[in-house]
Amino acid sequence: MGVGDLLGRATKAFTRAGDSVLTSVRAAWPEATGPGTVNHAYPIRRSRAGVVTVACSDAVWAQEMDMRRDEIAGRLAALLDDPDAVAGLRFVVADHAIPGPDPGPRPRVVPPPPDPDAVARAEQATSAIDDPDLRALVTRAAARSMERDKRS
Repeated sequence: MGVGDLLGRATKAFTRAGDSVLTSVRAAWPEATGPGTVNHAYPIRRSRAGVVTVACSDAVWAQEMDMRRDEIAGRLAALLDDPDAVAGLRFVVADHAIPGPDPGPRPRVVPPPPDPDAVARAEQATSAIDDPDLRALVTRAAARSMERDKRS
């Protein structure tokens, strides 16, 4: 038995029925509705009966999506390769439930180098470590910690 089989079993054991289908619906949503739609309409839950509730940013979007209900359901069925995955679509105004845009990666903040006194104290504190790579790593961490404590 492979790792994939074990993960599949664990996922089935700890996942509520319908969660994997909702995840698949969310993944297929941009292609089924158009790329800009995710900012205004997003699937938020799936009932046991298979009805997917979609949060819309306002009443206009809810009405527009409701008018496209059959088209979207057909596209989702085709993309998911399962005509029974989505029994229906329900559109509600719930702008608070729509995820915001991805902010992207956070810039890496490089702290200033510690002063020579902090480095000397850190070297003294870590001198008993035999492994030179580990000693260098712990010395660097200790010096930065001492520097940060000094600024506080």
